[in-house]
Amino acid sequence: MLLTLPRPFFPADTGGKIRSLNIFSRLASRIEIHAVSFADPVKDSAAIEQMKGMFASYRPVLRKEAVRHSVRFYKELIASQFDSLPYFLAKCNSPELSSAVAELERSKRFDLLFCDFLHTAAPLMEVAFRPRVVFEHNVEFLLRKRKWQTEGHLLKRFIFRREWKKTRTIEAQVCRSFDRIITVSAEDSRTLHEEFGVRNSSAIPAGVDTNFFHPSDQPPRPRRLVFVGSMDWHPNEEGMLWFLREVFPQIRRTAPDVSLSIVGRSPSPRLRAIAAAAPAVEVTGWVADVRPYLAQAEVVVVPLLVGGGTRIKIPEAMAMAKPVVSTPIGAEGLPFRDGREIRIAERSADFAQAVLELLGNVLLRKAIGAAARREVVAKCSWEGVTDRLEHVLTQLAGLPDAGLRSEELSLRAATL
Repeated sequence: MLLTLPRPFFPADTGGKIRSLNIFSRLASRIEIHAVSFADPVKDSAAIEQMKGMFASYRPVLRKEAVRHSVRFYKELIASQFDSLPYFLAKCNSPELSSAVAELERSKRFDLLFCDFLHTAAPLMEVAFRPRVVFEHNVEFLLRKRKWQTEGHLLKRFIFRREWKKTRTIEAQVCRSFDRIITVSAEDSRTLHEEFGVRNSSAIPAGVDTNFFHPSDQPPRPRRLVFVGSMDWHPNEEGMLWFLREVFPQIRRTAPDVSLSIVGRSPSPRLRAIAAAAPAVEVTGWVADVRPYLAQAEVVVVPLLVGGGTRIKIPEAMAMAKPVVSTPIGAEGLPFRDGREIRIAERSADFAQAVLELLGNVLLRKAIGAAARREVVAKCSWEGVTDRLEHVLTQLAGLPDAGLRSEELSLRAATL
């Protein structure tokens, strides 16, 4: 199998990286995978070596991405307004990626091409490789449409509107031209069917390592709330800004001893400033291991207002038997029931009330946390997720039901 990726997996500090690392590291022990990804020659130097050790071969396509909010970033963003591609895809529209894929195809024969994320599928849409698969971790146009719908700043609103419309056009083209679309939920598959008429999608759910994420022996800190997520991902930042402005003050008025930890890489100066002005809020930035922070939580909050795909942060917290309060968008696509394994609330007052009910009732917290842990163990193991994907690929490549195996892959071919 030939696998294209938008970046190396390491460090696994975003939901997409965590999902892909856990799936493809396991799949690589079963089948022969040759991988290509973009990579920063300096920042990703260690990650490049780790990727080489994971796959039969790994080829980095070297590039230095513009730092967010830098002069170069804004120049590229402005230039992309005159491009048919949205900014996040224009960055990936690289002839070097196509050349690397073509060179690999000339040197080996592959059963299928697997593009992880729309980012690497769009640049390869014109190649004649069959069969080919794209893993849609999010319905990308919907993610950007929701940003546009909730954005108040006029210039940003103008840009987001153009971004989601351009994304919808290219996403439709990719989904209609690829042989199989992998989504992370039945909800996303339904969206692709309704929007693009896609009938060839397969939902592969979010997974969690339930041996790594397990209930802690240490008691939680009283009245502690925790949020975990990459803070340079727009939905996470916007969700926490809403929580700090609209929800946390309501919680503190009733329970003034409640504290909050915001755990995740690259928090913006804006978020840090608003958090610093709020009482009892800690912003950690990047941490090597989120489990000690989750262990401190009496309640985990996931207050997302925009987004797509599924949230790995939720099943990871559940695997540690933590009760989670989420917005409907935060829990969208996950197979958990409100009031049984999770609490779901949309309006700020309802969200605050759900948190307060859990903080005030230890038996309820333990019951929801235990039910969540049982559900995750039963349905969300990474081995089970990988099995489901392997079965889909086996059928697509026309291999025996025993699964894709390295020696079988070497005998079958799809050509560019």
